[in-house]
Amino acid sequence: MSPTPWRTALITGASSGIGAALARELAGRGVEVVLAARREPSLAQLVDELREAGGAARALPLDVARADETVARIRAVDDELGGLDLVVANAGIGWPQPASQLTWEASRELFATNFTGAVATLTAVLPRMVERARGHLVGVSSVAVYSPTPQGSAYRGSKAGLTAFLENLRAELGASGVRVTAVHPGFVRTPMAEAFAIQPPFVLEADDAARRVVRRLARAPARIDFPWPVVFMMKLLGALPAALRDPMIRRVELGASGGRR
Repeated sequence: MSPTPWRTALITGASSGIGAALARELAGRGVEVVLAARREPSLAQLVDELREAGGAARALPLDVARADETVARIRAVDDELGGLDLVVANAGIGWPQPASQLTWEASRELFATNFTGAVATLTAVLPRMVERARGHLVGVSSVAVYSPTPQGSAYRGSKAGLTAFLENLRAELGASGVRVTAVHPGFVRTPMAEAFAIQPPFVLEADDAARRVVRRLARAPARIDFPWPVVFMMKLLGALPAALRDPMIRRVELGASGGRR
């Protein structure tokens, strides 16, 4: 594997799915990884796996929806490791929510995790990165930002907010030495995706998604979008006049028990 520009990395939502796959990919490339997630047994198991394979890893039990605690604990890890080089806000949850039934009570946890938790993760050591003139902030958003989606007002809204936040950070940070990337995956086989009653086309395995991300991340692009057929379809759908697109969105029925990345 090619070398990476990072010595240390913190990944939220790292107990399964894309987060766990990113941890394996980075640890295999010699990066010391901090695995943050709520499920302590899963974290411990993954840390043992990575260490047995010769990697450097540690667990950080954490619920990003608790924003203040998230900031404090990430800063403590930054102190312990002599500075985090890469911070990946990957933790996310989602389920279909029909607009006609949408309530704040049903959406609060989703926004607290996907947006507020992500912003807390990314800004925890941002001023320190600027002071060090190095660092890379990455947010795992969604290809859903490119078009309205069936029963997706809350989920898409939370991810679109994250993408906008990342884009503005990148524009402002410019020559600071801190790089910013927004990742927009299509459909990846994760516990969250499997909660949906229908299975979309072009589904990627989490390991494949992680390889795509890490391979491109070293160049610090503004966006990493994949796979291209899904990106193309979503951008095309988003470009249609609302009079054509909206009835198509309303006709699609989804069902789910909910999921978490």
